[in-house]
Amino acid sequence: MSFKANDSLTEQIAQFLGNQIITGSMLPGERIQELRIAAELNVSRGSVREALLILQRRHLVEIYPRRGAIVSSITANDVRDFFELWFVLLDQAVSHLARNWKNDDLAHFFELMTALDECRRSHNLESFYQHGVSFLGALYQHSGNRYLEQTLQDLLPLSQRCLFAILRAGNSQIEQTHDFLNGLLQAIIARDQTRLHEMIATFGHTYSQLAQASADALCGEADEATASP
Repeated sequence: MSFKANDSLTEQIAQFLGNQIITGSMLPGERIQELRIAAELNVSRGSVREALLILQRRHLVEIYPRRGAIVSSITANDVRDFFELWFVLLDQAVSHLARNWKNDDLAHFFELMTALDECRRSHNLESFYQHGVSFLGALYQHSGNRYLEQTLQDLLPLSQRCLFAILRAGNSQIEQTHDFLNGLLQAIIARDQTRLHEMIATFGHTYSQLAQASADALCGEADEATASP
């Protein structure tokens, strides 16, 4: 794989490895071999180590002294705690957008909803997932608070990991996610704060239950994290 200079090299490596974890190509509990990754990507081992530190901050890997990095496992309790925080932060970001959007601020959201609808109709899971992540990223940019935005961006890979596991479970989850995002956009357009709060609270509970039910797909063998190198 070759990299370009649009982002820093370590960020590009982190995104590449993060995507491997999110989509399940690298399994929970799997040891990440720095030398092998460096050779495969034709980068230095130091760059891989820096990328792993980024992924540790994003809750996708755990780094153990003298043992190296392990793909993070996620239990049902971890998922519950994560969604409890994430939907509180999402509520703040969406509420700010609903109060303050102007002119063409929502144009990109309309484009994304059109794309999401097409993916839903064609049952294109991968594309639906990618556009859903773009929708979330666009919401974060309108949070109105740089600390809130940065926190949400740091949590985005973990939310991607849960989202991918949920959507992979079947078409009904795609329908639910589509209806939620579409309803969210309609409430933002109407600046309906009460409806937004109710939607996020209700969907947050439902999605948390779905994610906890999918925890088996995200949880690896605990023995791997404690095994000797």
